Order: sequence, then structure tokens, then C-alpha cells
Amino acid sequence: MMRKLITISILVGIAGVSVAISLLIFRPAEAQRTASSKFEYAVINGSYSPYPADGPTVITSAVNICYMQNNGCRNEEVKSEVIIAKFLQDERMENNPAAKSLAQERASEVAFARAISRLGTEGWEMIDRPSIEFDLYYTNQQGIQSVKEGNRTERQHVWFKRERQ
Repeated sequence: MMRKLITISILVGIAGVSVAISLLIFRPAEAQRTASSKFEYAVINGSYSPYPADGPTVITSAVNICYMQNNGCRNEEVKSEVIIAKFLQDERMENNPAAKSLAQERASEVAFARAISRLGTEGWEMIDRPSIEFDLYYTNQQGIQSVKEGNRTERQHVWFKRERQ
């Protein structure tokens, strides 16, 4: 009986030492800190027109990519230009304020598309479904070019993440 008691005490002691050693070696707080800093994040901010129009022939739009860092954002601008005459010709539209507004939207869409494409090729993964609605250009049943306008009411943000390199 005494022998069993001594054996059980030794086994409990060994188990206790094993747990203490594993807590020292595998510190949970450090493991959690490492896991939380495993990713880096970026956001594409909504589009804007950073430059005055280069005369009546070109419309410019841009988006900002904010790469999140400990001391704030590292910003990168991605811009797009639409030549109005080419846009009107390609879309078979007349030169009027509505068409110029659509050309501005096209410049915004291209800027977003370039920024999303750039982040994708650099290994960034989109982590939420953006609420961006681009304009849809189509030919209706009468053969006339038409446009279903996208979302213009709110500033768009598209979030990305990738494993820290």
C-alpha cells in the first residue's frame, strides 16, 4: 500500500513539473501576441478627384490605399484618367453634363479596379464584401446604349489582409 502511495506521489510530481515546464516554454501570452501580429492590413478609401480637370478633355479620379502600420497609415494614391472624347465615342454618347458625370464614375471605377488588382497581385486578400456598385453599360433591345448607374451615395472602403512577410 505504501509502495502504491509513493508511486502515485512520484507520478503526480512528475506531471506537475511537466506542466510547469510546458508553461515556461510555451507561454500563452506570447503565443497570442505572435498570432495577433501574424497579419497586416490595408484599406482602399473611397474615390475622390484630387486634381482639377486638365482642361475639358480629361477627367481624373483616384483612390487611396492605406497600409496600416503601428504609427498610422502609409498612403499610396492610385489614379485613373478618362479622356472624355474617347469615352463618348466608345459608349456612343452625346457630350452633355450627364455623360461627363458618367465619365467621372468610369474614372473612379478604373482607379478602384487598379488598386484592387494591385493588392491582389501583391498577395492581399479582400476580407469583406465591398458595397461598390459600378456602372453597368449595355445595349438595350432597340440597340441603344444604356447605363444602369452604380452606387454614388456613400464613401466606399474595401479592406484587405495578408500574412506578414
